[in-house]
Formats: sequence, structure tokens, C-alpha cells
Amino acid sequence: MKFLFSSLGKKIQVAFSGLLLCIFLMMHLINNLALFVGPEVFNKMVATLESIKPIIRVMEAGLLIILLMHIGNALQLTFKNRKASNSKSSNNQTSTLNSRTMAVSGTIVLLFFIIHLRYIWYTYQAHLFIDETETYYDVLLRNDWGYLGHTPTAVFYVLAIMFIAFHIKHGFQSALKTFGVLKQSRIGLLYGLSFIFWGFIPAMFIVIIISIQAGIIN
Repeated sequence: MKFLFSSLGKKIQVAFSGLLLCIFLMMHLINNLALFVGPEVFNKMVATLESIKPIIRVMEAGLLIILLMHIGNALQLTFKNRKASNSKSSNNQTSTLNSRTMAVSGTIVLLFFIIHLRYIWYTYQAHLFIDETETYYDVLLRNDWGYLGHTPTAVFYVLAIMFIAFHIKHGFQSALKTFGVLKQSRIGLLYGLSFIFWGFIPAMFIVIIISIQAGIIN
């Protein structure tokens, strides 16, 4: 148990929880790609998830625990690194800058999640439709703050997703270094494969947002 609370143990927890969150993002993207197929398919997909709500609630609780574990351990490591950098010479300036950058990007990502949950997720859960004809598909396309049909919100989402991409990229690099994986080693290809999570998946979310703004998804 002591190992889990050591610096290395916390880094492993951050890496593992981060990977689980990345897998969630991948599944979330797959669901949202249904938007390109049309309202009927997307609405059926959401309705299917609604029909297994107890299971979804358990999964959401697990996701929340993973997220809190990720944030908690990351904050502890950041404060510990900051203390260490204050007591040592300027040799740690790079690592300190990285820690601060990750803290800032992490804060923006957290703000993004709060806004996303407050508007889109909560509207879905509480069924706060404007009228009887509005569907889950229509909710996403609302031209109101917090929804993707609203241009300022869409711009914020795109910027936040870019921060998420940066956060994930740095997280993968840090995690692979923690586990001693070198780019020149046989398993160094993991650095390239990580592009799927920090490059491709965020880019596809941005494509969805741009498609809504451009009227491709309407």
C-alpha cells in the first residue's frame, strides 16, 4: 500500500486513470459519430443508452471516481514538484514549467467538463426539451450558450479540445517515460500509437463541431 502513495505509485495511478479516461473519450467519439448518419440513428443510439440507465449510472460513478483519482494524484504531484523545485537549483526549470503547463491545461479541461455536464449532459438527463418535437439530436444543435449550434460555445469547445489534446499528449509522454519506455526501444512505437488518443480523437471531435457550425450536420 505504501508504494501506491509514493511518488512513483501516484504517477502510475495518474497514468492508469488517464488511459481509462482516454478510452472513455474514444467510446464517446464513436457514439457521437452517429451524428453524421442522421437524427434517427443518433436518437435511437441515445434512447438505447437511456434504456440501460442503471448500468450507465454505475459506469458514470466509476468514471467520476477515476476522474477524481486522476485530478487528486496529479495535484499532489504538482505541489510536490513545486516544493522540490523551490529547494533545488534551476536545473528543474523545465520540469517545473511542464508541471505548471499541465496544471493550467488540466484546469481548462475541468472547466470544459463542467460546462459540458451543466448544459448538454444535464439537458439529456432531465429531458429538458423545448417542446415535444425536440429530440436529443436537436438539443446538440441548439443556438444557445452551452450547445454546439451556438458559435461562441463552439469556439470554446474547439479551444478546450485543443488543450485536452495537449494534456493527453504530455500525459502519454510522461507516462511512457515513467515506465521506462524509450522512443528507440522495440516498444517505442507506443509514442506513435498514442497519436490516436491525443491527435486523431480530439481532431474528430473538432470535425463534428465544425460540421455542426457549417450546417453539414443539421
